[in-house]
Amino acid sequence: MSETSPTDGRALRWAGHREARRLEIVDAAVAAIGEHGPDVTTEQIAARAGVSRPGLYRHFEGRDDLQSAIAARSVERLVTELEPVWRPHGRPFEMLARALRAHLRWLSANGNVYRYLKRTSFGTGGESATTNVRATVAEHVAGMLVDGSLGAEIEPAVAHPLAFGLVGMVDSAAAHWLDAPHGASLDQLVAQLTEACWAVIRATVGPARLDAAGSP
Repeated sequence: MSETSPTDGRALRWAGHREARRLEIVDAAVAAIGEHGPDVTTEQIAARAGVSRPGLYRHFEGRDDLQSAIAARSVERLVTELEPVWRPHGRPFEMLARALRAHLRWLSANGNVYRYLKRTSFGTGGESATTNVRATVAEHVAGMLVDGSLGAEIEPAVAHPLAFGLVGMVDSAAAHWLDAPHGASLDQLVAQLTEACWAVIRATVGPARLDAAGSP
């Protein structure tokens, strides 16, 4: 059995320290975005992180790498916020309402971060970070439709387009509400979107196939 040499051990500890420091800077960047908005400057991020601008980029391979790391961290936080939704319990209609409330609550509390994500590429694919969020959430929703968590087992060929359509509708409506609420409260938007999504599910699946316990 091979043993780790002292040199290897020091290298591992140093790599761990660098990764931890990088994460601290990313969290500081997210906080700076929340404070200053999506047009936050590198100088504002560096100040929040307690480093100089050159010091900031010792941890990242340029601005694109920093933006990608911020996007990845923000997506991770949102998915964590929604994680309880993926453990379904209760009536399907109520589960849908809880999922929408969790998403809109996060959006309301992190509006500047969301706006930043809309204009930021994620990874190397060139897609926006919000596109990545929609895809992640839609895959979860599709799984719930397939396994019957939302009232009826739906074949994947129907469930996946339905899930992506529902998530796209919610994301578009929520983004508009964030910038122009027109007097609608979060509770009102949750109720409206829950009814709309449920109506689409019923129209696609057929009311007779839905579990009666899922009806509002």
